[in-house]
Amino acid sequence: MNIEGIELDLQGLQILPGLINAHDHLHFALFPRLGSGPWPNATAWARDIYHPDDDPIRTHRQVPKHVRLIWGGLRNLLAGVTTVSHHDPLHEIFAEEFPVRVLTDFGYAHSLAFTKNIRECFDATPPGAPFLIHLAEGTDACAADEIFRLHELGALDSRTVLIHAVGLTAEGWHLVKQAGASAIWCPRSNLFTLNRTLDPTLDIPLALGTDSPITAQGDLLDELRFVAETYSLPPSTLLDLVTTAPASILRLPPRHDDWIAAPAFGQPPELVVIGAKIKLISHRLASALPEWLRRKFSPLALEGRPEVLVRWNIPQLLRDTRQHLGSGPFRLAGRKVTA
Repeated sequence: MNIEGIELDLQGLQILPGLINAHDHLHFALFPRLGSGPWPNATAWARDIYHPDDDPIRTHRQVPKHVRLIWGGLRNLLAGVTTVSHHDPLHEIFAEEFPVRVLTDFGYAHSLAFTKNIRECFDATPPGAPFLIHLAEGTDACAADEIFRLHELGALDSRTVLIHAVGLTAEGWHLVKQAGASAIWCPRSNLFTLNRTLDPTLDIPLALGTDSPITAQGDLLDELRFVAETYSLPPSTLLDLVTTAPASILRLPPRHDDWIAAPAFGQPPELVVIGAKIKLISHRLASALPEWLRRKFSPLALEGRPEVLVRWNIPQLLRDTRQHLGSGPFRLAGRKVTA
């Protein structure tokens, strides 16, 4: 196959659409998992774990935010993610070169608990774009009631995307379905914080997200593997959860020049192409690259994963990171960075 004017032999690999991570907080990619649950809701979790003047939060926050965001992008790239929905204010680095695409056309509120002007956020959402909100991230009555409060605020319609939605009752889900709203499922994060997650067989549009490593270590491949092992979902449904479903829910334009090549769906990719540019390539495939192009890549390896080459200055990124975390090993979403 010809990519960037280079002929690559992809025999033995499956060509797949780029994966879409429907929910992440990219700047937490270097953080360890925090707390020991379960908690009745996400607000109780946040109040329990947030001690900004104590380690490990204090030390990790010293790493510049743009550096942490880059690691978040790389965490996704290594899993074959080509587009990620970052549930936080957009950063200027996203408008520059970045490891993966980041959703930019959307409206959002953090949650009912931490955002006071929900209706203003909803009204400010660009026409035809999704409105994203953490909702019903809990197992108590307060979490169950949030969908009705959102409806009363006039912020529940077909553009609304509910992240987590663990605490909804049957009546709440009926309201969601009537509105034509969607949900993002983060099962490992939910099970860690709440010891419960939603039913993936619900008859509503549903996509898969990782959430941040603070509550779910690993990446989207780990999330897919967990879902495959835990729920009786066919492979076609698993693929839909990370491709066509999030593309529809997040109202993404077609991206025919975003794709990956891997030994099989759910396995680490040997090639990731974004915008018709190679962003990740295995050492085996990289032997076909001319030297001028090869120099644009740096090796990156995580514990338990094959080393690959990524289109980023990894030596500089390591220096920028170790300046704050020290010269010893550190982890990306729970996996030790080994190169």
